[in-house]
Amino acid sequence: MKYGEIIQFDPIESIVQLRTADKAAAARQLVQSYVISEEMAEKMVRLVFPQLQFDQPLDNKGVLVVGNYGTGKSHLMAVISALAGDDSLTDNLQDKTVASAAHQIAGRFKVVRTEIGATTMSLRDILVAELEEHLAAMGVSYSFPSADKTHNNKRSFEDMMTAFHQKYPESGLLLVVDELLDYLRTRKDQELILDLNFLREVGEVCRDLRFRFIAGLQEAIFDSPRFSFVADSIRRVKDRFEQLLIARKDVKFVVAERLLKKTADQQAKIRDYLAPFAKFYGRMNERMDEFVRLFPVHPEYIDTFERVTAVEKREVLKTLSLAMKRLLNSEVPTDRPGLIAYDEYWTTLRENPSFRVVPDIRAVIDCSLVLESRVQQAFTRPAYRPMAMQLVHALSVHRLTTGDINTPVGATAEELRDGLCLFQPGIEELGGNPADDLLSQVETVLREIHKTVSGQFISSNPDNRQFYLDLKKTDDFDALIEKRAESLDSTQLDRYYYEALRRVMECTDQTYVTGYKIWQHEVEWLERKAARQGYLFFGAPNERSTAVPQRDFYIYFIQPFDKPHFSDEKKSDEVFLRLVNTDDDFRNALQNYAAALDLASTSSGHAKSTYESKASNFLRDLVQWLQKNMATAFEVTYQGRSKSLAEWSKGKSIRELSGIASHERINFRDLMNTIAGVCLETHFKEQAPEYPCFSILITGANRVQASQDALRVIAGQTRTKQAVAVLDALEMLDGERLEPYHSRYAKYVLDAAKAKGHGQVVNRGEIIQDDHGVEYLAPQSLRLEPEWTMVVLAALVYAGEVVLAIPGKKFDATDLAQLAATDVDELVRFKHIERPKDWNIPALKALFELLGLTPGMAQLITQGKDEPVQELQAKAARYVDDIVKTQQLMRDGLHFWGQRLCSDAELATQNGQLEKTKSFLESLQAYSTTGKLKNFRYDAQEVLAHRAGLDTLAAIRSLEELINDLGALASYLSTSEAVLPGGHDWIAKMKATRDEVLAQVSDPEKRGTSSFRQQNHKKLNDLKKAYVREYLAMHTRARLGVNEDKRKGRLMNDDRLKDLQKLSTIDLMPRQHLVDFQNRLAGLKSCFALTEQEMEASPVCPHCGFKPASEALAAPAAKYLETLDGELDWMADSWLQTLLTNLEDPTTKENLKLLKPAARKLVDGFIKKRTLPDQIDQEVIQTLQEVLSGLTKVAVKTEDLRNALLAGGSPATPTEIKKRFDDYLNQITKGKEVAKVRIVLE
Repeated sequence: MKYGEIIQFDPIESIVQLRTADKAAAARQLVQSYVISEEMAEKMVRLVFPQLQFDQPLDNKGVLVVGNYGTGKSHLMAVISALAGDDSLTDNLQDKTVASAAHQIAGRFKVVRTEIGATTMSLRDILVAELEEHLAAMGVSYSFPSADKTHNNKRSFEDMMTAFHQKYPESGLLLVVDELLDYLRTRKDQELILDLNFLREVGEVCRDLRFRFIAGLQEAIFDSPRFSFVADSIRRVKDRFEQLLIARKDVKFVVAERLLKKTADQQAKIRDYLAPFAKFYGRMNERMDEFVRLFPVHPEYIDTFERVTAVEKREVLKTLSLAMKRLLNSEVPTDRPGLIAYDEYWTTLRENPSFRVVPDIRAVIDCSLVLESRVQQAFTRPAYRPMAMQLVHALSVHRLTTGDINTPVGATAEELRDGLCLFQPGIEELGGNPADDLLSQVETVLREIHKTVSGQFISSNPDNRQFYLDLKKTDDFDALIEKRAESLDSTQLDRYYYEALRRVMECTDQTYVTGYKIWQHEVEWLERKAARQGYLFFGAPNERSTAVPQRDFYIYFIQPFDKPHFSDEKKSDEVFLRLVNTDDDFRNALQNYAAALDLASTSSGHAKSTYESKASNFLRDLVQWLQKNMATAFEVTYQGRSKSLAEWSKGKSIRELSGIASHERINFRDLMNTIAGVCLETHFKEQAPEYPCFSILITGANRVQASQDALRVIAGQTRTKQAVAVLDALEMLDGERLEPYHSRYAKYVLDAAKAKGHGQVVNRGEIIQDDHGVEYLAPQSLRLEPEWTMVVLAALVYAGEVVLAIPGKKFDATDLAQLAATDVDELVRFKHIERPKDWNIPALKALFELLGLTPGMAQLITQGKDEPVQELQAKAARYVDDIVKTQQLMRDGLHFWGQRLCSDAELATQNGQLEKTKSFLESLQAYSTTGKLKNFRYDAQEVLAHRAGLDTLAAIRSLEELINDLGALASYLSTSEAVLPGGHDWIAKMKATRDEVLAQVSDPEKRGTSSFRQQNHKKLNDLKKAYVREYLAMHTRARLGVNEDKRKGRLMNDDRLKDLQKLSTIDLMPRQHLVDFQNRLAGLKSCFALTEQEMEASPVCPHCGFKPASEALAAPAAKYLETLDGELDWMADSWLQTLLTNLEDPTTKENLKLLKPAARKLVDGFIKKRTLPDQIDQEVIQTLQEVLSGLTKVAVKTEDLRNALLAGGSPATPTEIKKRFDDYLNQITKGKEVAKVRIVLE
């Protein structure tokens, strides 16, 4: 089976020239041969045609067709322009959807096609010249003004299109330009800016004219870094252009449907051919349809081809066409997939002389030629040479896809296997997973290539397992490292082993002893959760004497290669660790690490940095090996017994001992420290048998902070978990209470203090001793560090047992806050401790008596009892709180019933007494423990002097209670006074009572009597009851009850009132009478819910807010309602008589003649019956209004009439009054026909 038998090959060997479409036959062939993918069809229908059409209003823009060389860009522009110029070509389109949509533009344009070649002309000059030439050929005469004589090219295009439409009124003009990007790349900075501005103007004129513009580009200039220096101009151009991108999918569609088209039968044969090979590759089965459609081109060929950005004119379709042409008559191979993969493109690149002038391509070609030559000549496995050559070619192509040819990015063995469909005959016989077997084969070949070229030009990235051409790798550093590793001696290996060990043991670069690998170190005393201080050695105990002062332990990591000679004296403070179980991975990593650093020390520049980088990687491998194998690789020796780490920890939980969580992994340092702690447990216990046992881990790093926290707790400040753990370990707590007397550590200090005579001190050196240069409290038993000693001393200061002296300061029980604020580092250098002075019993008894407590409690304090101290503090705090509240009350002023009870002088005296007493009571807060009270500084007389202040406090508090008790009644009565009318008898009685009560309250003697409060409370309460009775009576008189409220509702809905409301719309009627009546009726308020209990809470009705002082009470509301009912009858009769009188007036009778018969009948009936119709509707009102329209209403207000009659003064004679009345009538009727005037009194 040959390739030509399963493919309908349609070669694409030449590049379409845009101007080919100028000829009708060529244009038809271009349209017929253009294959359109679904994606391309959508772009043409939704983007290109809408932008070109001019029938529908749209923000039309220019169109840029973007595609690499050889992807069909020029062909697409030729097709679009051919359709625009000839409507008969739509039938030749292969896609019916595109053909249907193309009718929008088909034949609607005259087309100008041009390609820009090598020129120095500006873009404006090029396009203007082309337009002028083609327009002249079309019979349109127009010349553009020169660039230096125009400031706006849009006007020139408008003039051009005006001339064009004179010849072709129904057509548009389409300008199509190819190779625009090549031209723009040649332009200088300032020239390019002018060209881009002109291009923007071209895009803008497309919006308002029937001029359209299409240009072809090899890449999207809007996103190109090459034009970043004119980003602003580019952005403005982008706003006026749409981009049509030819994507890889479009290219693959052209390959499948044009270049390599297949029938259904051919596709079935290809599928059957590829199916047996699919199991060797990762995703061939999933992508089988794509493999079949593109066969024999591998899908990755086009994807990779598109990424070869170093080559500009790649011409993918032409390249594939030529490759396929060579295969047509060849047999399809049966022992491997016969696919064209991207490695074959390397031959095209290498053989094209024009590509070698590109520096990046030339560098890759030179590198590839070296690799090819070495593989051809020295590859040790000839059977795999074809695959090796494929890999070299593929990596060479891949090198040109990464942008930067020196970036460490490549392809993994798996990607190379699948992307090239590599195959090795016989692989199927290995029996494993086919894909994995082939992958192993590819990895083997890649390693063999690396070995063949001694590591030159090819590298792999261990982090992502990618292989890539490394153009800078002219030296085989790995081979040099391996060679150097072979010559390393044991001493060098030990040195570099210790370097890795330093990393995992987290040792600093700075050693404890210069020139020796010795560090200060801590190991946890597991039983007591306390760190012990010692030394860590990388070496043998021969160097022990160099580490001073002597510490609690010594840990030695012995040299594994050049083993030292020493005698193990089996000391209880020494632990030895030896590396005994290693493997090839460890030895290779260590040797390579040592060799790389050794070579780095004698190199410079790039080589030095490369060796150091590789050394870092080897060190990482070494550290990882130690972490991974730490439990099995080391042997631990203690007092002559050697065991593995697992054996030393047998029966113990390393995870619990090291304090790590269940989800955490123990690291090397913690494991070694834990095992050392297991070995040294007994030694630590013998060394300090009575050392505290902590509940949390205490180390050298947190000891100072923990002790400072404990001092703060002793001073009564914040309790932290760490501080409580310290105090508990030092036996200072009795539950939550601080109790130092049960602590063996406090007892040790107290015994030393009691052993001294009266007035003698205990110097620092008597309780803290030096042990080989390190200070402890009782080194042989307690072995307590100075920080813990300070906590013990502070607790004894708290208890009043000792006074602590530091340079320039002494701390007793009253100075604990200051003691806690002093740095522990300063406190541990204290001078001495001393016993405090004796108890001040008289003053303490006076204090308890002053505060109202049992004086005998003073004796309990001397016995160390805390309860009296707590009661004392609580009582003093309550007094202070009362004084503060009372002082605030005095600042606001003591007022009762609107009167101030104390003068400024009295308040000043009282406040002074209270302030002194408050200061005294606040000073008692410092004496919060029995120990602090031992230093009480007041005498009995000073204490009792504050009795006056407490008496003043009691007097003011008593007055406040009195005001609070009577204040509510007084406030009620004050409000009530404003509610009642001014002359009411109750108000006079209330004022007399108020004056009497105020006089008594202001007199301290009178208000101090036992019956005062009760008597005055009764007086005020009786007044309140009297007010309630008066108010309820007035309320009943001023408000409608339940029945009256119902009667009011009936009256407001009375038919008489409704008739009057309708009649009030007639101008002649006195509607103000009706308005006044309605207001008075509505003003009658109803309230029948008020109770006596509600009056107890408020002096005003909560339902209606009735206030007699602001409401006139002429008559009871019920009586007034009855009067209004009678008034409504009078108004109805009066208005009826007014209507009849005016209707019978001679003037009005003339109007009756003008009415229609039905209306005339209605009025005559009304006059005859002398009563209103039963139903007064709008017709009745309109009729009466029409009849009475000849009359003139003059409204007279009673106030105006009164003023007119009194205008000349009063008293007046009847004649004068009559004259004034006549004058007023003449004034209000002036200009009116008197016979038609009707006066309405309002």
